[in-house]
Amino acid sequence: MLTFVACMVVAGTLWAGGTEASKTGSVPEGGPVRVLVLGEDDQEALVPRTDPAFRRVVAELQDALERRGFRVIDEDSVAADLGWAALSGRDKRDVLEAAKLADAAGRATTRVQAVLLFRIESSYRDLRYATRIDLHLSGEVFDTRSNRFLGTFDLPTETVTTPGRCLTATCASDAIGTRARDLATELGAALALRLATLTPPGRDMNAGERALESVYTLTLRHFSEAEALSIIGVMTDGFPGFRGHDLLRSGAALRRYEYVTTARAGEIERWLTLLLTDMALDPQDVTALSIRAGDIRIERILPRPASASK
Repeated sequence: MLTFVACMVVAGTLWAGGTEASKTGSVPEGGPVRVLVLGEDDQEALVPRTDPAFRRVVAELQDALERRGFRVIDEDSVAADLGWAALSGRDKRDVLEAAKLADAAGRATTRVQAVLLFRIESSYRDLRYATRIDLHLSGEVFDTRSNRFLGTFDLPTETVTTPGRCLTATCASDAIGTRARDLATELGAALALRLATLTPPGRDMNAGERALESVYTLTLRHFSEAEALSIIGVMTDGFPGFRGHDLLRSGAALRRYEYVTTARAGEIERWLTLLLTDMALDPQDVTALSIRAGDIRIERILPRPASASK
């Protein structure tokens, strides 16, 4: 494997697309904390998920967390991947169950470690010359894997007065949405501090600009334990762009990992081809290598039984 390691040293010297942490090898193994933003809307006083104001709050909370270095998992994207319907009228138990099911789906792109649960309460009062809207935004944070409650935060009730009477749903949504977005910025900053308890030691949550990360499900099939550990070891210690990894499943003939990187798919293919060739596992002969969106598969091609060749 000396040939491959030498190639990786050269590649690592020339590579300049990542952060200082990745260049020095100080990136924590688990990578950024994965957060899913979900909202309750099971009560009449809560703004429903179908309201544009609800979506504005989700977008602002996601943006606030992303700016602080968390990896934000989008609920609609998860629902599309797993074939879920987007339903309204969900309570706290419903949204937490959805987060747990997403984490247990066995896909690297749907894994969730923490849930930011929020609600938007609103009440209206017609004053004949205007409409008064009282708005209250609150949130809670949970560690979905340990069922740990990490904290809560309530913003003071905000009063919005419309210019004239607000008699339609569109008018009310516009009035709520503008102010709710501002409140979501404050709430996101506060809840990010609660989530910091899940952050791996030494990781800067004010990360600033970062290279775009890709999350892959890496599957190693029909390799010995020593071979599999050797492959993932070089991918984590030697591949430029590496951000983090975690074991999803381990068995006698199959190991599956989450693998996070800023490298392009073509670069990963080239490095893996060099690695496998150096290990006498030529992708053109002994192994099958497949790379596509969100998925890397490396499978040893097993020889046919002697009886089958006759």
